[in-house]
This record gives sequence, structure tokens and C-alpha cells, in this order.
Amino acid sequence: MADSFVESVLLLSLGLFAVTHIDTLLVISAFCADNDYRGWEVLVGHYLGFSIGLCGAVVGALVVAELFREWTFLLGLIPFSMGVWGLLRRPPENVLEELPTVPNAVGRIGVVTVTGIGLSGENIAVFVPFFAELSTMALLSVVGVYLVCAGVVFLLASRIVRYATGDRISDRLDRWLVPTVLMGIGGYVFVTGLLVG
Repeated sequence: MADSFVESVLLLSLGLFAVTHIDTLLVISAFCADNDYRGWEVLVGHYLGFSIGLCGAVVGALVVAELFREWTFLLGLIPFSMGVWGLLRRPPENVLEELPTVPNAVGRIGVVTVTGIGLSGENIAVFVPFFAELSTMALLSVVGVYLVCAGVVFLLASRIVRYATGDRISDRLDRWLVPTVLMGIGGYVFVTGLLVG
């Protein structure tokens, strides 16, 4: 009986992860395709943002589940505003070659991290009620599984990009890809949060 319960919890947690991280897969793929970002920078930023969001879900489940869930849709404004900023700060295509990259590795990791935190809003709204029902041991197991799954998301994203683009994409597509994906995902999180709330 206990084994079937553990299996059902793990299956449910994997299903929730898959459904809530389709947007993350798209965004990480866009970062992996961006010629300015190195793979390790995307990986570190992804894990930082993911871990902060996961901690937020655990804390929300333990402390303020209902209050926290009502406002998580506002986190969708983070990737949306980053996408708008990315489009606005890009110069015209004829001067794209002269464009300096994000200043350094720390800055690029920070961009990926903040984006990951913004994407966590909708996930927190889903995870908080689920986590609140779990025992401490089950919660720790699910957190461990999710940390492994975050790595799988990065591997899938990098493989998708490598298969689709052969490691690099054209500068013209690079100019628009990440900001557009961020705006789309952020807008989706914000609007669905407003409609559900």
C-alpha cells in the first residue's frame, strides 16, 4: 500500500513538473540558441532561478499557501519586461555586428536567473497546494526529483538547439528570439493568473 502511494505521488509530481515546465524548456532553448550565452552560464542561471522558485514553493506550502498563490501571476511581468527591454535595447540590424554582448558571465547568469524566477510564478501556484499535502519525507523526495528534472530540461533544451541550428543561429534570428519568447511566456503567466484569480 505504501509503495503504491509513493509511486502515485512520484507520478503526479513528474506530471506536474512536465506540464509546468514547457515554458521553461522554450525559454532555456532560446537562451541556449543565443550566441551571447555560453552553455554553462545558462545552466548555472537556470539552476539558480529554478532553485529559488522551488524554495518559494516549499516555503509557500509550509507558511502562506493561500496568500502567496493569489499574487504569483505578477511574477509573469518579470520575463515580459525583460523581453520588452531586450527588444528595445537592440540596435537596428545594420549595426548588429557592433553590438557589445551582455557585460560578463555574472551578468548573463543573472539574466537567466531572474528569468527563471519570473517563470516560477505559475509553477509556485501549482506546487504550493500539492506540496502542502505531502509528508516531510515525500516533499524532500519530490524536491530531489525536481532538481534532477531541472537538469533534464537543460539537456533537452541544448539538444533541441544543437539539432535545430547546428550550434549557432543567424544573428538576425538571435536578435529577436530570446526577447520574443520572454514576452510571450511572461504575458501568458500574467494573463492566465488574472483570469484564474
